[in-house]
Amino acid sequence: MAALEQLALKKNLSPGDPALRRAQVLVYDAWEARDTRSRNALAKRALKLSPFCADAWTILADASGLSPDEKGSYLTRAVAAGALSLGPGGFEEFAGHFWGFHETRPYMRARERLSHHLWTCGLREDAIAELEDMLLLNPDDNQGLRYTLLSWLLHQGDDTRVDALLAKHNDEQSAFLSWTRVLMALRAGEESKAFALITSEAMSANSHIGTELTRSTPSIKPSRGYYTLGGKDEAETYVELYGFAWIQTPGSLEWLKELPKRK
Repeated sequence: MAALEQLALKKNLSPGDPALRRAQVLVYDAWEARDTRSRNALAKRALKLSPFCADAWTILADASGLSPDEKGSYLTRAVAAGALSLGPGGFEEFAGHFWGFHETRPYMRARERLSHHLWTCGLREDAIAELEDMLLLNPDDNQGLRYTLLSWLLHQGDDTRVDALLAKHNDEQSAFLSWTRVLMALRAGEESKAFALITSEAMSANSHIGTELTRSTPSIKPSRGYYTLGGKDEAETYVELYGFAWIQTPGSLEWLKELPKRK
Protein backbone atom coordinates (compact mmCIF):
# COMPACT_ATOMS: atom_id res chain seq x y z
CA MET A 1 0.00 0.00 0.00
CA ALA A 2 3.02 2.26 0.43
CA ALA A 3 3.29 2.83 -3.33
CA LEU A 4 -0.32 4.00 -3.48
CA GLU A 5 0.25 6.34 -0.54
CA GLN A 6 3.35 7.85 -2.12
CA LEU A 7 1.54 8.34 -5.42
CA ALA A 8 -1.38 9.98 -3.64
CA LEU A 9 0.97 12.46 -1.96
CA LYS A 10 2.73 13.16 -5.25
CA LYS A 11 -0.55 13.83 -7.05
CA ASN A 12 -2.06 15.83 -4.16
CA LEU A 13 -5.11 13.62 -4.68
CA SER A 14 -8.62 14.86 -4.00
CA PRO A 15 -12.13 13.42 -4.66
CA GLY A 16 -12.43 15.71 -7.67
CA ASP A 17 -9.39 14.26 -9.43
CA PRO A 18 -10.27 14.16 -13.17
CA ALA A 19 -8.60 10.79 -13.81
CA LEU A 20 -10.43 9.25 -10.87
CA ARG A 21 -13.73 10.55 -12.17
CA ARG A 22 -13.09 9.06 -15.62
CA ALA A 23 -12.14 5.77 -13.99
CA GLN A 24 -15.38 5.76 -12.02
CA VAL A 25 -17.37 6.16 -15.24
CA LEU A 26 -15.73 2.98 -16.52
CA VAL A 27 -16.76 1.25 -13.29
CA TYR A 28 -20.38 2.18 -13.94
CA ASP A 29 -20.02 0.62 -17.38
CA ALA A 30 -18.46 -2.47 -15.79
CA TRP A 31 -21.42 -2.90 -13.46
CA GLU A 32 -23.68 -2.98 -16.51
CA ALA A 33 -21.50 -5.48 -18.39
CA ARG A 34 -23.17 -8.80 -19.14
CA ASP A 35 -20.15 -11.03 -18.67
CA THR A 36 -17.26 -11.28 -16.24
CA ARG A 37 -14.57 -10.87 -18.90
CA SER A 38 -15.94 -7.51 -20.04
CA ARG A 39 -16.45 -6.38 -16.45
CA ASN A 40 -12.87 -7.22 -15.49
CA ALA A 41 -11.47 -5.60 -18.63
CA LEU A 42 -13.28 -2.36 -17.84
CA ALA A 43 -12.05 -2.48 -14.24
CA LYS A 44 -8.45 -2.87 -15.43
CA ARG A 45 -8.91 0.07 -17.81
CA ALA A 46 -10.25 2.10 -14.90
CA LEU A 47 -7.17 1.29 -12.80
CA LYS A 48 -4.88 2.38 -15.61
CA LEU A 49 -6.61 5.75 -15.47
CA SER A 50 -6.44 5.87 -11.68
CA PRO A 51 -5.16 3.23 -9.24
CA PHE A 52 -7.29 4.98 -6.60
CA CYS A 53 -10.53 3.68 -8.08
CA ALA A 54 -11.69 1.49 -5.18
CA ASP A 55 -14.66 0.02 -7.02
CA ALA A 56 -12.38 -1.27 -9.78
CA TRP A 57 -10.26 -3.20 -7.25
CA THR A 58 -13.45 -4.58 -5.73
CA ILE A 59 -14.61 -5.83 -9.14
CA LEU A 60 -11.32 -7.66 -9.64
CA ALA A 61 -11.77 -9.30 -6.23
CA ASP A 62 -14.70 -11.22 -7.77
CA ALA A 63 -12.56 -12.88 -10.44
CA SER A 64 -12.94 -16.65 -10.51
CA GLY A 65 -10.15 -18.86 -9.27
CA LEU A 66 -8.75 -16.45 -6.72
CA SER A 67 -7.43 -17.86 -3.46
CA PRO A 68 -8.76 -16.32 -0.22
CA ASP A 69 -5.45 -14.50 0.18
CA GLU A 70 -5.62 -13.10 -3.35
CA LYS A 71 -9.20 -11.98 -2.88
CA GLY A 72 -8.27 -10.39 0.42
CA SER A 73 -5.36 -8.60 -1.22
CA TYR A 74 -7.64 -7.03 -3.85
CA LEU A 75 -10.13 -5.95 -1.20
CA THR A 76 -7.40 -4.51 1.01
CA ARG A 77 -6.16 -2.50 -1.97
CA ALA A 78 -9.73 -1.37 -2.64
CA VAL A 79 -10.08 -0.05 0.91
CA ALA A 80 -6.69 1.67 0.76
CA ALA A 81 -7.49 3.22 -2.63
CA GLY A 82 -10.86 4.42 -1.38
CA ALA A 83 -9.32 5.99 1.71
CA LEU A 84 -6.59 7.75 -0.29
CA SER A 85 -9.10 8.98 -2.88
CA LEU A 86 -10.71 11.12 -0.19
CA GLY A 87 -7.55 13.18 0.04
CA PRO A 88 -5.87 14.74 3.09
CA GLY A 89 -8.44 15.59 5.71
CA GLY A 90 -11.18 13.67 3.94
CA PHE A 91 -12.06 11.59 6.97
CA GLU A 92 -12.39 14.66 9.16
CA GLU A 93 -14.51 16.41 6.55
CA PHE A 94 -16.92 13.53 5.95
CA ALA A 95 -16.87 11.79 9.36
CA GLY A 96 -20.36 11.16 10.69
CA HIS A 97 -21.87 11.57 7.24
CA PHE A 98 -20.15 8.93 5.13
CA TRP A 99 -22.36 7.64 2.32
CA GLY A 100 -24.16 10.96 2.37
CA PHE A 101 -21.38 12.14 0.04
CA HIS A 102 -20.88 10.25 -3.23
CA GLU A 103 -17.11 10.53 -2.87
CA THR A 104 -17.16 8.26 0.18
CA ARG A 105 -19.24 5.45 -1.28
CA PRO A 106 -16.50 3.46 -3.09
CA TYR A 107 -14.58 3.33 0.19
CA MET A 108 -17.64 2.22 2.15
CA ARG A 109 -18.52 -0.43 -0.44
CA ALA A 110 -14.96 -1.77 -0.30
CA ARG A 111 -14.92 -1.94 3.49
CA GLU A 112 -18.24 -3.76 3.58
CA ARG A 113 -16.93 -6.33 1.10
CA LEU A 114 -13.73 -6.70 3.11
CA SER A 115 -15.72 -7.28 6.30
CA HIS A 116 -17.65 -10.14 4.67
CA HIS A 117 -14.42 -11.64 3.37
CA LEU A 118 -12.88 -11.51 6.84
CA TRP A 119 -15.97 -13.20 8.28
CA THR A 120 -15.85 -15.94 5.66
CA CYS A 121 -12.17 -16.51 6.42
CA GLY A 122 -12.96 -17.02 10.10
CA LEU A 123 -11.57 -13.66 11.24
CA ARG A 124 -14.85 -12.88 12.93
CA GLU A 125 -13.83 -10.23 15.45
CA ASP A 126 -11.90 -8.40 12.73
CA ALA A 127 -15.02 -8.47 10.54
CA ILE A 128 -17.15 -7.14 13.39
CA ALA A 129 -14.62 -4.38 14.07
CA GLU A 130 -14.86 -3.28 10.42
CA LEU A 131 -18.63 -2.86 10.66
CA GLU A 132 -18.47 -1.11 14.02
CA ASP A 133 -15.92 1.37 12.66
CA MET A 134 -18.03 2.00 9.55
CA LEU A 135 -21.05 2.74 11.74
CA LEU A 136 -19.00 5.40 13.52
CA LEU A 137 -18.24 7.00 10.16
CA ASN A 138 -21.89 6.80 9.11
CA PRO A 139 -24.30 6.49 12.05
CA ASP A 140 -27.25 6.84 9.66
CA ASP A 141 -26.19 3.45 8.25
CA ASN A 142 -27.56 3.76 4.73
CA GLN A 143 -25.98 0.38 3.93
CA GLY A 144 -27.94 -1.49 6.61
CA LEU A 145 -24.74 -2.73 8.26
CA ARG A 146 -26.43 -2.91 11.66
CA TYR A 147 -28.48 -5.89 10.49
CA THR A 148 -25.40 -7.86 9.48
CA LEU A 149 -23.62 -6.79 12.66
CA LEU A 150 -26.56 -8.00 14.74
CA SER A 151 -26.39 -11.42 13.08
CA TRP A 152 -22.64 -11.68 13.56
CA LEU A 153 -22.84 -10.75 17.24
CA LEU A 154 -25.48 -13.43 17.72
CA HIS A 155 -23.19 -15.93 16.00
CA GLN A 156 -20.48 -14.94 18.46
CA GLY A 157 -22.85 -15.48 21.37
CA ASP A 158 -22.16 -11.94 22.54
CA ASP A 159 -25.53 -11.10 24.09
CA THR A 160 -24.10 -8.03 25.83
CA ARG A 161 -23.17 -6.38 22.53
CA VAL A 162 -26.43 -7.57 20.96
CA ASP A 163 -28.40 -5.81 23.70
CA ALA A 164 -26.25 -2.69 23.31
CA LEU A 165 -26.86 -2.59 19.55
CA LEU A 166 -30.60 -3.04 20.02
CA ALA A 167 -30.64 -0.30 22.66
CA LYS A 168 -28.72 2.04 20.36
CA HIS A 169 -31.53 1.68 17.81
CA ASN A 170 -34.32 1.64 20.37
CA ASP A 171 -36.54 3.88 18.23
CA GLU A 172 -36.35 1.58 15.21
CA GLN A 173 -39.20 -0.89 14.89
CA SER A 174 -38.01 -2.75 11.81
CA ALA A 175 -38.80 -6.46 11.61
CA PHE A 176 -35.15 -7.44 12.02
CA LEU A 177 -34.68 -5.51 15.24
CA SER A 178 -38.19 -6.01 16.65
CA TRP A 179 -38.16 -9.79 16.35
CA THR A 180 -34.63 -9.97 17.75
CA ARG A 181 -35.78 -7.92 20.76
CA VAL A 182 -38.41 -10.61 21.31
CA LEU A 183 -35.72 -13.28 21.08
CA MET A 184 -33.48 -11.53 23.60
CA ALA A 185 -36.40 -11.04 25.99
CA LEU A 186 -37.15 -14.76 25.77
CA ARG A 187 -33.52 -15.53 26.55
CA ALA A 188 -33.74 -13.27 29.59
CA GLY A 189 -37.01 -14.86 30.71
CA GLU A 190 -38.87 -11.56 30.49
CA GLU A 191 -42.57 -12.12 29.95
CA SER A 192 -44.25 -8.92 31.15
CA LYS A 193 -46.32 -6.01 29.88
CA ALA A 194 -43.20 -4.66 28.20
CA PHE A 195 -42.65 -8.06 26.61
CA ALA A 196 -46.22 -8.07 25.30
CA LEU A 197 -45.56 -4.64 23.75
CA ILE A 198 -42.39 -5.64 21.91
CA THR A 199 -44.12 -8.80 20.70
CA SER A 200 -46.96 -6.69 19.34
CA GLU A 201 -44.45 -4.38 17.63
CA ALA A 202 -42.70 -7.38 16.06
CA MET A 203 -45.98 -8.77 14.74
CA SER A 204 -46.88 -5.36 13.33
CA ALA A 205 -43.50 -5.13 11.60
CA ASN A 206 -43.85 -8.56 9.97
CA SER A 207 -46.46 -11.14 10.91
CA HIS A 208 -44.86 -13.86 8.73
CA ILE A 209 -41.63 -14.26 10.68
CA GLY A 210 -43.01 -16.51 13.41
CA THR A 211 -44.45 -18.86 10.80
CA GLU A 212 -41.23 -18.93 8.81
CA LEU A 213 -39.15 -19.65 11.91
CA THR A 214 -41.29 -22.65 12.88
CA ARG A 215 -41.68 -24.27 9.46
CA SER A 216 -40.79 -27.97 9.54
CA THR A 217 -39.28 -27.47 6.12
CA PRO A 218 -37.70 -24.00 5.89
CA SER A 219 -38.65 -22.09 2.73
CA ILE A 220 -35.43 -20.12 2.60
CA LYS A 221 -34.55 -18.84 -0.85
CA PRO A 222 -31.24 -17.27 -1.87
CA SER A 223 -31.20 -13.62 -0.83
CA ARG A 224 -31.87 -11.23 -3.72
CA GLY A 225 -30.49 -8.27 -1.81
CA TYR A 226 -33.92 -6.69 -1.47
CA TYR A 227 -37.28 -7.60 0.02
CA THR A 228 -40.75 -6.24 0.68
CA LEU A 229 -41.23 -4.68 4.11
CA GLY A 230 -43.72 -6.81 5.99
CA GLY A 231 -43.66 -9.46 3.26
CA LYS A 232 -42.83 -13.16 3.24
CA ASP A 233 -39.56 -12.47 1.46
CA GLU A 234 -38.51 -10.21 4.34
CA ALA A 235 -39.45 -13.03 6.73
CA GLU A 236 -37.30 -15.45 4.72
CA THR A 237 -34.41 -13.00 4.90
CA TYR A 238 -34.88 -12.73 8.66
CA VAL A 239 -34.69 -16.51 9.03
CA GLU A 240 -31.60 -16.56 6.83
CA LEU A 241 -29.86 -14.01 9.06
CA TYR A 242 -31.14 -14.85 12.52
CA GLY A 243 -32.94 -18.21 12.42
CA PHE A 244 -29.96 -20.03 13.92
CA ALA A 245 -30.21 -17.89 17.07
CA TRP A 246 -33.83 -18.91 17.64
CA ILE A 247 -32.91 -22.56 17.20
CA GLN A 248 -30.13 -22.13 19.76
CA THR A 249 -32.50 -20.54 22.31
CA PRO A 250 -34.27 -23.24 24.34
CA GLY A 251 -38.05 -22.97 24.24
CA SER A 252 -38.17 -20.12 21.72
CA LEU A 253 -39.65 -22.10 18.83
CA GLU A 254 -42.21 -23.71 21.13
CA TRP A 255 -43.16 -20.23 22.32
CA LEU A 256 -43.61 -19.13 18.71
CA LYS A 257 -45.89 -22.07 17.97
CA GLU A 258 -48.13 -21.01 20.85
CA LEU A 259 -48.11 -17.35 19.81
CA PRO A 260 -51.32 -17.49 17.72
CA LYS A 261 -53.21 -18.76 20.78
CA ARG A 262 -52.04 -15.78 22.81
CA LYS A 263 -53.52 -13.17 20.45
